[in-house]
Amino acid sequence: MNIRIIVIAVAISGTLAGCAVRSSGDPRPTHTSTTESRFADLLPPRPGELDLADVDPCSELLTERQLRELRYDLGYARPPLADHSDIHGGADCTFSSTGGAGGVDRNIRTLVGISTTEGALTWVTDPNRAPETRPEVVTVDRYSALVLPHPLLPDNCLVVVDTAEGQYLEVWVSPAVGDGVGPGPYCSEAERVAGMAIQTVSASR
Repeated sequence: MNIRIIVIAVAISGTLAGCAVRSSGDPRPTHTSTTESRFADLLPPRPGELDLADVDPCSELLTERQLRELRYDLGYARPPLADHSDIHGGADCTFSSTGGAGGVDRNIRTLVGISTTEGALTWVTDPNRAPETRPEVVTVDRYSALVLPHPLLPDNCLVVVDTAEGQYLEVWVSPAVGDGVGPGPYCSEAERVAGMAIQTVSASR
């Protein structure tokens, strides 16, 4: 996992805050006795089970056409960087738009990963990751997703898509170098990439 993502993962033991609310509704009371009860009804039922087992995040989540649309030179001009998550152990892959091999420099780094060992709600029920406030929930190609900007690194954003029981797709987005301009553009990019990935996997299953 690249060093910036490691920093994000380690720091996430703090609290997480949401972007502008679109579908999460009113915040729930915070006097409940457990994190689980606070967020038990956060995600609506899935439209179906989208099994991500054995999906290669470097070659089976984003097509070359999508990578060119995103202008991710790591992917269509240069090989992406395969790794695995230090959080859940699943495979992940880093793409970026940094102008390499004649590409366009958008100063974006995006990590896409798959967990088949824990469900999406772990990001709000694990005490080491749980946000203090009810996070934003959006719909990504029919599937519900948590939007989790980082409280300490405002130019980073994570989107976690609830794809199946005990599985999820994660998309982390940050600047490739330097500082960003707040979470908005990175949350939007993460949602866009997640939508493309879900479409790609859905078309093959």
